[in-house]
Amino acid sequence: MSRGRRMRTELAPDARTMARGAAVNVGGALTATALSFALSLLITHQIRAGAFGLYSIALATVLLAQVPATLGLDVGAVRFVALRASQGDEEGARGSLQASLGVVALVSSAIALFLWWKAPWLAGTFFRKPAATNLIQLVAASLPALALTRVAIGGLQGLGMMRYGALLNPIRVALNIAVALPVLLLGYGAHGLAVAFLAASWATLAVSAGLLVQALPGAFIPARPAWRLYSLLRFSLPQTFTSLLLQTILWTDTILVGRLRTAGEVGVYTIVQRLLSPAQTVSTSTGQMFAPRIAAEDARGDRGTLEVMLKRVTYWNVSLAIPVFALLLLVPGPLLHLFGPTYAKGATALTILAAGQLFNAATGPLGQVINMSGRPYLTLLNNAAVAALNIVGCLILIPRYGITGAACSTTAAITLVNIVKLAQVRMLFGINPFRAETGRALLAGALATAVVAPLALLVDWPSAVLQVVVTAAVLVPLYAAFFWWSAAGPEERELLRLRGRPLLAVKSS
Repeated sequence: MSRGRRMRTELAPDARTMARGAAVNVGGALTATALSFALSLLITHQIRAGAFGLYSIALATVLLAQVPATLGLDVGAVRFVALRASQGDEEGARGSLQASLGVVALVSSAIALFLWWKAPWLAGTFFRKPAATNLIQLVAASLPALALTRVAIGGLQGLGMMRYGALLNPIRVALNIAVALPVLLLGYGAHGLAVAFLAASWATLAVSAGLLVQALPGAFIPARPAWRLYSLLRFSLPQTFTSLLLQTILWTDTILVGRLRTAGEVGVYTIVQRLLSPAQTVSTSTGQMFAPRIAAEDARGDRGTLEVMLKRVTYWNVSLAIPVFALLLLVPGPLLHLFGPTYAKGATALTILAAGQLFNAATGPLGQVINMSGRPYLTLLNNAAVAALNIVGCLILIPRYGITGAACSTTAAITLVNIVKLAQVRMLFGINPFRAETGRALLAGALATAVVAPLALLVDWPSAVLQVVVTAAVLVPLYAAFFWWSAAGPEERELLRLRGRPLLAVKSS
């Protein structure tokens, strides 16, 4: 084992440590989102919507393939590294990480080869768009790097080292832009984008290996007695089906739009979904901070601390997501128009998805509680029901209503599963995720939206850019004032008074 430096962890359940982890995660994810928007603007102004749609089909295929490629070991790494690290078992943490990486390296490489082989069938027969064949083959070569990076992030999150994991997505997107910009300007189009994605994926994997060594100095020194593959796979294999079903829920709409509608509509719908990412980023980032703490506190049998943490994370999710969703509901058309006039036709779909995702942000932590407390089969059942409903809904609605039908089906499916999770967490743990301040944050958001609505909707704006900028500039501070006056809890007031300096201080053990 590496001498002189010990394993570093940040797994304490107190508000300041959790807020520090959440703030770093959210900051990194929002940076990645901003860079992704810049990349999307670059792409949509350099290539046609149809070409972007073909690239989006290739990307969706490979991102969906990440699920069987990881075998749930990205989630398994979070749980088992957290369990070992919380007990001070450095060899156990290394063993769990190494076993996860080894299995995923083999499986992801095999699936990448299979995708390369079957790309002509996928593009020509399933999607009915043969021009996507080479794009699928190029992007498929990134699959091992994507899958291994997910496991590396899981290991870092299991240690509670959120700031390391939070760096990786911004790095990946920045690298993607650095390669994509010259190839697009040189006219290489969608194929240039595929090459840029491939290069950025493998470079990000190299960075993730370096960060693992920083947090866990002996990360790659073999710890074979601690691999415990049976225990790891017994938990993780159900995650494969759970994650596959979750990804089915997330990608069914895009995949079926790709099969049943034109490539141009796929491009429009891809941008619609990307506009949802800032608010989704908040709930995903806080959930990543929360997950290892669930495993640790559930192992101790401390339901009281678990309930406090759940209410805290739910409140943070809702409070931070409200202004983003409010902006999406107020000016969906102008936001999409920023990417080009063709994309404005997705405004109705964006409004429907935004309304559903606000409820998803409020109930997102419930799935983490069920899963990380060692109940993967219940999560599997939940996702199976929703995936089936979403597939049926999309098959019925997309042929007739296009991307608006896809948005309706996805919103209904996700809302249903979250209602079921509310009941399950109440029955299993005797807890609920909401506190009074959560409702007051929603009221503050509704009031701010009502005040800003006449400005956003009734003024004859000379440009979409000005309409979006002015609406956001008025909405965000107004919501912040209403929130501070009516919804900020004692913990949050204290944390905000610290002005972020101690919050971001590094504390490791």
